[in-house]
Amino acid sequence: MRESWTDGRMDDLNGKVDGLGLEIRAEFKALRGEMKAGFDKVDERFEKSEIRIDERFEKMDERLLQVYQTMLAFCGVAMAALIGFIATQI
Repeated sequence: MRESWTDGRMDDLNGKVDGLGLEIRAEFKALRGEMKAGFDKVDERFEKSEIRIDERFEKMDERLLQVYQTMLAFCGVAMAALIGFIATQI
């Protein structure tokens, strides 16, 4: 036989649903906090990696500038030697 839904049973069910809703909200709030903390750690790691990458590019820029300057000096010496050779052959 089916039980009838009395006001008392409805109030009891309503209380259980409200309690479950509060529990779910609390769990989601805790989950949001954990996720935010995890994402903050990931953001921090990306920032550190970005700084290291920037430092490496700066060092590479310095090295490339040195290579460029060395190449220019070598080309200048080679051109001077070539001009000197041509001048002695005339």
